Amino acid sequence: MSPSEPVLGLPRWPVDPEPVDPNGASYLVLCLGLHPRAVVVAAEWAAEAERIAPTRLLSVAGIDRDRPKVDVALHAARTGVRILVAGEQYDVLVTLALAREYGAAAAELQCFVVDAAPDHPTALPVYCAHCRWTHRMIGEPGGEVTCPGCGRRLEIHPHHSALRGSYLASDARARELA
Repeated sequence: MSPSEPVLGLPRWPVDPEPVDPNGASYLVLCLGLHPRAVVVAAEWAAEAERIAPTRLLSVAGIDRDRPKVDVALHAARTGVRILVAGEQYDVLVTLALAREYGAAAAELQCFVVDAAPDHPTALPVYCAHCRWTHRMIGEPGGEVTCPGCGRRLEIHPHHSALRGSYLASDARARELA
């Protein structure tokens, strides 16, 4: 199973990047953000992929700021492409979901997250079940955050939707009101 696919609702992040899948007809390597580890991993992947098939390396500041550039690259991708994404967890999860929207299959996706650590809050895409919007929030599954959309105190559930690219969150006080 690929680390980009959720296990029991949560993504698994490898400690070291996996090698490039040698079965790609072409490669799109996306470096999201300026984290030094993401830059190195993306460059290494691109060098490895170039020895196999045509490769494009796209480096952007982040998915929120540079989504149009990522959209263009994903729109140009064709069957058999391998999409390799390196960056911080928020950017990687949102970009993987975007790639799925463009028709990428699980076997075509590979990722490496540079800021994931057990019990370490980080920026996550969090879907609020109340305002029905995905927000960038600092937290971790099982933790609580305040929704910038509706102001509710939310519990981030240990459930990640690969299709939506976000963690589910709902009112942390709902049990107290029942």
